[in-house]
Amino acid sequence: MKKLLLGVCFILSILTVEAQESAKAKLQDMYDLIKEAGIEEPAFVMAQCIQETGWLICRKCCLGYHNLFGFYIRGNKCKKFDSDEECIHYYKKWQDKRYPKWRKKNPGGSYYDFLKHAGYATGDKYTKELQPKVTWVKKHLSL
Repeated sequence: MKKLLLGVCFILSILTVEAQESAKAKLQDMYDLIKEAGIEEPAFVMAQCIQETGWLICRKCCLGYHNLFGFYIRGNKCKKFDSDEECIHYYKKWQDKRYPKWRKKNPGGSYYDFLKHAGYATGDKYTKELQPKVTWVKKHLSL
């Protein structure tokens, strides 16, 4: 019986490691797309993607519509995109419209400050949730 339990635990640990590596590869691919799009502060933006999609695996979010960042339209509905790339390019346009003007007025401000200013993050709770994800991105994904 002990051997069986040890065997099951061993198999589960191998599967867990493989799942984590698979998820990490998917996250790295998404991060690469964000960087290729020329988005400012890509580690923060990738952390937003992780936050809004539950590490790219959520079932009850906008991910099914390729909405990586939780953008909503009128009527509090998820904005729909045809692909992840389309969503990333939308984010780039959204950022380009707001970030340069804000950065010019706030040269010492952080990206957290920008997200609050832009109305993306409505409070400190979002910043607190995002901070460990930014740290994770910087530690585990290739810049």
